[in-house]
Amino acid sequence: MFFVLVLCWLTAGMRTSIVYAARNMPKGQDRTSFPGCTPLSDSEIATNPEYSTLYQNLQYTGWNASLSDLGAVVTLFAPTDQAFSRFKTAYNMTFTQAIMQPATEAQSDASVLEIFTSYHVTTEALPETNDFHDDQVLPTFLQDNNLTVKVDNRQNPDKISIASYGSKAKIVTPPIYACNLVIYGIDSVLIPEEALTFNEEYDYGALLDSSHDFYRSQWIGALEGHDDIPSWRGDAFTYEIGPARLKWGDISGGLMEGGEAGTVKITPTIAWATSMLAWGMLNFGDGYNNSGADLWAKGKETLRWNTDYLLKTVKDDPVSSALSTKPEFYIVYQVGNQTQEKRLWTRPEEETGTRPTYFVTTYNGTSDLAGQISAALSATAMVFRESDPSYYNQLTKVSALLYDAGKRRRGVYTRGLHYSCVTNQAHAQAELPDCVPGDELFQGSMLATYNSTSWADDLTWAAAWLHTATGNPAYLTDAYRWYNAHYTSTESVGDRQYISWNQVIYPATLLLANITDDNTFHYTIQHYLHNWLTASDDAIEYSGLGRAFNRNDPALAQGMNTAFLALLYAQLIDGSKAPSELSRYSNNSMATQYKFWAQSQARYVLGDVSRSFYVGFGSDAPTHIQDRASSCPKDAQIECNFQNAFYTPNPNPNTLAGALVYGPGLKGDHFVDQRSGSNETWVSHVYNAGLTGVFAGLSQMQGHSSL
Repeated sequence: MFFVLVLCWLTAGMRTSIVYAARNMPKGQDRTSFPGCTPLSDSEIATNPEYSTLYQNLQYTGWNASLSDLGAVVTLFAPTDQAFSRFKTAYNMTFTQAIMQPATEAQSDASVLEIFTSYHVTTEALPETNDFHDDQVLPTFLQDNNLTVKVDNRQNPDKISIASYGSKAKIVTPPIYACNLVIYGIDSVLIPEEALTFNEEYDYGALLDSSHDFYRSQWIGALEGHDDIPSWRGDAFTYEIGPARLKWGDISGGLMEGGEAGTVKITPTIAWATSMLAWGMLNFGDGYNNSGADLWAKGKETLRWNTDYLLKTVKDDPVSSALSTKPEFYIVYQVGNQTQEKRLWTRPEEETGTRPTYFVTTYNGTSDLAGQISAALSATAMVFRESDPSYYNQLTKVSALLYDAGKRRRGVYTRGLHYSCVTNQAHAQAELPDCVPGDELFQGSMLATYNSTSWADDLTWAAAWLHTATGNPAYLTDAYRWYNAHYTSTESVGDRQYISWNQVIYPATLLLANITDDNTFHYTIQHYLHNWLTASDDAIEYSGLGRAFNRNDPALAQGMNTAFLALLYAQLIDGSKAPSELSRYSNNSMATQYKFWAQSQARYVLGDVSRSFYVGFGSDAPTHIQDRASSCPKDAQIECNFQNAFYTPNPNPNTLAGALVYGPGLKGDHFVDQRSGSNETWVSHVYNAGLTGVFAGLSQMQGHSSL
């Protein structure tokens, strides 16, 4: 079972609740019916097909008769069929099947219906809309569970919403009278607290630990002396240096990209993942500390490995600096030749030879690349500010210099790239036209795959993090500037409701909402989360088993990235009262719904529904992982190649614990656990970035700390 309710009220108990409520009606509600009495069975609720699901539920549970026999006026909030449909789409919980198709469910599920139906009936008689007032508390027939009235006084004084523990609904009809019932149609199902309970707890601290273990499995460089390195990994590519003519020096370290990139190192993805990891540590620090292990220190080591490498990717460009009269920099965006890489399948430790380094100069416009690195350095600096002030100063200094260079000459680092045959990891399942592969066309560079499409969002992201790290208000002014530039330019056309190294406007927006409490930022991030929770955007869909995914990038990681943002935003609004103009998408009760949705998506990944997609954990977890090191024979004396490691039908000899696989993609829930012929078992440090933050947030919740 995906979810289970805590059912303290069985059928008989619910009947007791009805009697209890009838005996305890508030004074002044002695009217028993309205003139020209129309029974419920003849009312609009029974005859209008828009309320067929509700009326079916009332009949199945016997509430249609029970409500009519109360002898006092009560108010029923009636979700429309569209409201039920949205509820089922957003949650796809076990109990939604009882609500949507009660006649096919076992008798035990009648108690589920009882809980939901009783929560939609208040003992208050509210025959007119002017009987409602803001913050009015409405007792319901579900004992100890109240509803709260929200009236939008500023803009739409006649608009009334009913807020529950985990949802919010707008009244969408005038009152409907059915003898002793006042009925109002509502646009959402009201969710009681009892519904938001899972049947099994996971040790999210342990899962967080394993995610950091996965990062260590993807490290390359000198690994000796670091803890938690898998036994089947060792030093690799320790000899890497930058361009000799530029006297660059050491550029070892970093992470393998994974997927079609293999052991190639891609700077913008490392930078983006680092920012997300640091954000999770900053906001969900208790999630690290609640685990019982020294996960905080382990998280810092993960970050420092990344930022130490990012610092190596930046070098002064004296020639361009002289032309610019301002500091300009070379930035390495890739190490390793993809054309050669895809012809190899061996242990990273056994790859020899000099790998090429691909770099650009900020003088030619690299706002996106410089912005991503700047954001990563600033976010990580915040983690080290107290424990290592020297490192904090180093990171913020380089971050500021890179940001200044990026904003002076604005553009994307792949500018001038016009390639009609672009491949993309997210669309590897699609048929591609016959053409020269991008990496071959660009002499091993993966510019075609990692083709940046925007820069203003990256500068927004960088400026927001620099303001957070330094407190300098000039950076916040810049963040507003770049945010507006993004939405007033054509680059916002590419905002396709997902988050990636190439799409950071939504994380940047949430960060700015936290800094400024500006309604503009609140509205944008609420709209984004609203689209994911309700599939109200064409890009978002739900699988049959409840996985939310984006058609533009259907990787499981995208759902986890959004789940991370949902937890971050829940933390921001929890216990607060959102401005009324934002009430279309959120109020303080929505924090619960965001947390619940994030947890439900994480639990899908962990195997609550059918199988696990998290390597080394849960039921039927993937075992045929597209990862060079873990797929090679355990015995290092045995050669590793395509035949015995990639094409073999056998599971990986080494368990790549803590890795999130690409997943079913556009196929809903159908997953093929094989290395060749599919990208479904691809893994990448990028895939784990949002998931690691989710585990940190859920670990913090689990430790009974507020988000």
